[in-house]
Amino acid sequence: MPDAIIDSLKIFRDKIYQFFPRRQDAAMELVDSLSSNTTARSIVQLSLNPLHRRNYCSITRSVDEFYPDASVEGHRAQNKTMGALLSEQCPPLDKRSFHLFAVDCTSNERLFSPTLLDRSPVYTAKPTVPSNKPMTIGHQYSVVAYLPEKPSQQTPPWVIPLSSERVSTEQKSTQIGMEQLTALIQGENFRNRLCVSVADSAYSSALSLNEALKNSNQVHISRVRSNRNLPRAVMNKKGNRKRGRPKQYGTAFKLSDKRTWGKPTETTEFKTTSQKGKVQIIKIESWENFTMRGQQKVEPFRLVRIQVFKENGERLFKRSLWLLIAGKRCNELSLQNIYESYRQRFDIEHFFRFGKTRLLLDKFQTPEVGHEEAWWQLAMLSYTQLYMARHLANNFPNPWEKWLPEFKSSKIEKSPSQVQKDFGRIIGEIGTPAKPPKPSKKSRGRSLGDMQTRRQRHKVVYKGKKQRFQSSA
Repeated sequence: MPDAIIDSLKIFRDKIYQFFPRRQDAAMELVDSLSSNTTARSIVQLSLNPLHRRNYCSITRSVDEFYPDASVEGHRAQNKTMGALLSEQCPPLDKRSFHLFAVDCTSNERLFSPTLLDRSPVYTAKPTVPSNKPMTIGHQYSVVAYLPEKPSQQTPPWVIPLSSERVSTEQKSTQIGMEQLTALIQGENFRNRLCVSVADSAYSSALSLNEALKNSNQVHISRVRSNRNLPRAVMNKKGNRKRGRPKQYGTAFKLSDKRTWGKPTETTEFKTTSQKGKVQIIKIESWENFTMRGQQKVEPFRLVRIQVFKENGERLFKRSLWLLIAGKRCNELSLQNIYESYRQRFDIEHFFRFGKTRLLLDKFQTPEVGHEEAWWQLAMLSYTQLYMARHLANNFPNPWEKWLPEFKSSKIEKSPSQVQKDFGRIIGEIGTPAKPPKPSKKSRGRSLGDMQTRRQRHKVVYKGKKQRFQSSA
């Protein structure tokens, strides 16, 4: 088993090495130093990592030459190639009959970067603007991640990030995310296989559903706000009236009003055990044939209500969870599959947190938008390396952590932070395709009298209510 894991990790690292268009040795060492980072809190401090044998100047040069073509089409082509490379690392299906994806958008704060293009107000957990609202200035990035199967609930929240795209101020994040999903699902690794995507309530719009319905093998699951009113679809429009225009919508289904629900078409109930060992009772109800009002027509979809109770029958959560299930093959998923799939969606939130705290995902300070986008791609490669090496890592708990169950048991998989602590030893044993640096002469530096031009400052872009979002196609 370890030999097969080592071989697959070596093959993946060789593919990464060949993927870089220029400065392959420096870029490979940068990815390794990021994967084994435990002390650096800024990008330049990665040059002090033992796996980074070059000087700190090579970091900027590697990031600058990540994209061989500086155009928007060149960036997308490079990202698509990397997405295909990362898709090959997705494990084969075992118990599950479908591939599971999560799509979400996160912010990259760049509050003190007036020379950076296309900044706009974005969401943040910690308010940094004078109004004390959960907003800051920066960029948004849409990320699609593969959610592998979990042998047990104690399995750490691993994901495989497949695609990352910056959302410009002229685009809509939900549309970019659904287009990323379409590009991945139509790839060789997932073609003609049932693919399920899970997302939050922002992706429950008609625009997102119509993009998902373009793929015959995709089923889209998204949360629905509990105050929405959804009309029932009229299946037979020709015979519903004798005169006048045919009826377009049926009776309204008000999620906040039980009187409008009617009898569910399917119900189920089962028990689960939480990570703390407490028994929970899950009750799920399903209704069929719903649509949305608006100019964009939406194919009928399912609506699911999920309730969680304690063992004594008391409600664990005050509000019910409403989910929307759309797709031509949505009936192939059982109610328990829907619940378990959406519950695993929160693993992408763990990736965002780990990426920003341990992989310096949002710490690259640069006035070039292309450099920032390239850094997100490098961070995704570093995280995937940790995923590939998770079975080779040893535990190095702190003195106050050695009695925890995840450190005492050898059957529980290592978390990303645990693998990151031991990644330097792993690379020292299996080796690296990067060649050692060669000594060179000192640079001549700037010529006498050379004056540096001051960078242009750009205003923050505020989106108006009447602004139209353009497609990224």
